[in-house]
Amino acid sequence: MPDLPGKVDAKAAEVKMAMQLIDALAMEWDPEYFHDTFREKVEALVKAKAAGETVEKAEPAAAPTGAVDLMEALRASVERAKSPKETGYKAASPGARATRGEQKPAPKKRARSGQAAKGQDLMSLTKAELYEKAAAAGIPGRSSMNHDQLADALTHTGGGRRKA
Repeated sequence: MPDLPGKVDAKAAEVKMAMQLIDALAMEWDPEYFHDTFREKVEALVKAKAAGETVEKAEPAAAPTGAVDLMEALRASVERAKSPKETGYKAASPGARATRGEQKPAPKKRARSGQAAKGQDLMSLTKAELYEKAAAAGIPGRSSMNHDQLADALTHTGGGRRKA
């Protein structure tokens, strides 16, 4: 393949971040936590066809809502991966945690008051963290907002609290 780049030297910070992410997400392999859902669906379709049932075509997957800043997502992932060390269990995929009955620990909150303090707290979050808060707050148009716009929208909606 002629279009592939040759050997590329990675920056020390990039290698360090990648190693932290790998170490944080490493876990013992236990096949009980994983299921081949594709195979299960195909087997169910074959059984339905063999029983003479009609099988309807599945709906297409939903279109993506917007682009994500990959470096922000990687930084947020590294930060999230650090928190399990404080709680005493190894990082795992959300599905594996759910299978084992574990829940992600609640994030620590800083005690501050006033809208300006909330705005400052929000500005210290990554874009991925702001997007999660905006989704929880039901802010429309969040997929096309940048970091500052997300923080501003959350500041004016009470800091991203969930709607009841």
